[in-house]
Amino acid sequence: MSESEDKRSHPREMKDSSVTDNSSEVKPPIVKEPVISQKKGKNISWIWLVPFIAAIVGISLLVRDYMDQGPEASIIFKTAEGLEVGKTQVRYKDVVIGHVNKIGLTPDRNEVEVNVSLSNESEFLMQKGTRFWVVKPRLGVSGVSGLGTLVSGSYIGVDVPDDKTEEPVYTDEFIGLEHPPEISSNRPGKKFVLNAVNLGSLDIGSPVYYRRIPVGQVINYQLAKDGHAVNILIFIDSPYDQFVTENSRFWNASGLDFSLGANGLNFKTQSVVSLLSGGVAFADPPLRHGQQSNLAQANSVFLLEATEQRAMSDPYGQAYPVRMKFSNSVRGLQAGAPLDFKGINLGEVRAISLEYDARSKESFAVVDAIVYENRLGVVLNSKASSGDRVKEVGVDEIKDFFASGLRGQLRFANIFTGQLYVALDHFPDEPPLPAPDLSQDPFIIPTVGGSFDQIQDNLNQIIRKLKDLPLDSMGQSLDSALQGVAKLVGSLDSKTLPEMNKTLRQATRSLNGADKLVNSLDDTVSQDGALMSEVRTMLRELTRTMSSFRAISDFLQTEPSSVIRGRQKDQIPFME
Repeated sequence: MSESEDKRSHPREMKDSSVTDNSSEVKPPIVKEPVISQKKGKNISWIWLVPFIAAIVGISLLVRDYMDQGPEASIIFKTAEGLEVGKTQVRYKDVVIGHVNKIGLTPDRNEVEVNVSLSNESEFLMQKGTRFWVVKPRLGVSGVSGLGTLVSGSYIGVDVPDDKTEEPVYTDEFIGLEHPPEISSNRPGKKFVLNAVNLGSLDIGSPVYYRRIPVGQVINYQLAKDGHAVNILIFIDSPYDQFVTENSRFWNASGLDFSLGANGLNFKTQSVVSLLSGGVAFADPPLRHGQQSNLAQANSVFLLEATEQRAMSDPYGQAYPVRMKFSNSVRGLQAGAPLDFKGINLGEVRAISLEYDARSKESFAVVDAIVYENRLGVVLNSKASSGDRVKEVGVDEIKDFFASGLRGQLRFANIFTGQLYVALDHFPDEPPLPAPDLSQDPFIIPTVGGSFDQIQDNLNQIIRKLKDLPLDSMGQSLDSALQGVAKLVGSLDSKTLPEMNKTLRQATRSLNGADKLVNSLDDTVSQDGALMSEVRTMLRELTRTMSSFRAISDFLQTEPSSVIRGRQKDQIPFME
């Protein structure tokens, strides 16, 4: 029973107790001690499974991250342009294999150290030779690259060396590339080295041409160890690398091949791209009878010539120095001018200098040139028959050849440009030469005056002869002759010309009469003239006469006896 129901059932008792309580002292309520008892068999709440499961999942994720965590690498770059911690990715073949987790300065504060975390399967990248670079939009000689990063942002590219002959060396410190490599390590093809005097207009990415088809590109260049040449590394893509043989010749096909020399004006070009970025071209020379051509091995070294003509010519062989001294002007002679012997180019001019002889007070132009062994061998062996042994050319043979009376002479190669070249020849009209000193190095070749100097000498002789002429007496005689001519002209004006005028007037009247006669003849001979009318009448009469004569001849043929008997009467046929 509830407390309210108890009050309603016992109102009197409540009232009496209230009266009693009011009249008596208030006593504290008696509180019984609670009895604590524990229920047996109470179940644990399922709510505690949630944090337990969450803890297991977290631990598994930590274990998974730890198991999947790959190596970390440190890369040194010049700057951290385009790199962000936690955002910049590391990609290999466009597959994300890691990300940047830290960017800081190197201890010397000159470069940037970038730490990247790689995936577990990227351990093969941790070896020497692996290349890292920042991929971003670039405009280079070979074209535009990295345009996709305009949307996705910059990332770090990776390339692994393809040299499997050596055991990889583990490392976690790398030097990043400032520019991406031109070719990947696993790109099919071959690399070759070109040795050139200078780089010219070539650059990384310049194309390599074969028959004017781009088949490769320049991927690197550096100075030779001695600093006297440039080694240019090129890459030829497969399958075009099979066209590079041991006999291949390479030449610089950069821009416009414009040359003005002793041979005239030459102008060649490869393509529009080569005008901007330069280029290299190669080809094989014609094979001789019985000669074979083998494929060139990778990293073979070739000589890069300046022009196609020089590259495709026969090998020059060893070069021997010679020297010539000219007393006349060498204006128009330049380094590279040919050294010619009867139309055969034996060498070229290398340097031109000036020498002063204090004793004779004379100045000479010293021309240093070189003679190539193989070219001179063609001259020395030109008279040998096919079965004779080819004579080897050495220093003694070369000096004996030049000591045989050869002299050097400057001649015009191009009269319009004034280009000169050195011609070697025998000059029988010149005085004999003394015995040459074959021990000289370089060998001194005597010279004679040039053809232009001979023309100048002839002109000087003509001028001297003109000076010796008695010009004063000749002038007086000419003056008297001119006076006689003036008198003759005066007499012609006073006497002869009037008579000539009368004759001309009479001739004019005669011509006018002839003109009238011709006009009258034209009227007579015209279609409507009297003469033509008489001619037509005569032709008609002649036609009738001929017709009668034809009728008489026909009658005589049929009746030849009528000449004796006369013409008989025509017989009238009998009619019944």
